[in-house]
Amino acid sequence: RSILDDIVSQMENDKYFLSSTASLSGLAKAIHQTPHHVSQVINENLGQSFFELMATHRVREAKQILKTELGKKLTIEEVAERVGYNSKSAFNTAFKKITLETPSHFRDS
Repeated sequence: RSILDDIVSQMENDKYFLSSTASLSGLAKAIHQTPHHVSQVINENLGQSFFELMATHRVREAKQILKTELGKKLTIEEVAERVGYNSKSAFNTAFKKITLETPSHFRDS
């Protein structure tokens, strides 16, 4: 297995990104690599920074939640927390950057 496989597995199978304390060093530790090496693999293979990778996964997860009945009842803050954000504004910024719309607008559309 490659380091990239391990990173993808952590994100997709273990949903590492859901933890609000998720960090590059934590991810590196989970797959027994150095943060520098993990960062390099993400940049070179995925064309993203660690933070962009986290945002991509968190926003994808949020979109799934927002389309459910539960998602329609939760506040945007609650959805943000469920996908690993500590702040609504950071969540809104990431969501809008990736989907070009706000979480509220996405949910209502």
